[in-house]
Amino acid sequence: MKRTTVSFEDDQYEILEKWADKEIRTVPNLITAIVVSVLRGEAPKAPQFEEGKNEDK
Repeated sequence: MKRTTVSFEDDQYEILEKWADKEIRTVPNLITAIVVSVLRGEAPKAPQFEEGKNEDK
């Protein structure tokens, strides 16, 4: 297994946090799942979040 470091803008990371929370997983696990699906030729299915809606964690 290889490791890597990825940097995100704050707003991008916030979207990843909401997505991971919605799927009951960690952000690193979500990122791994997204990368694996893209490598398999599949499109990741991102949930839609309403602009300006304050979602509680």
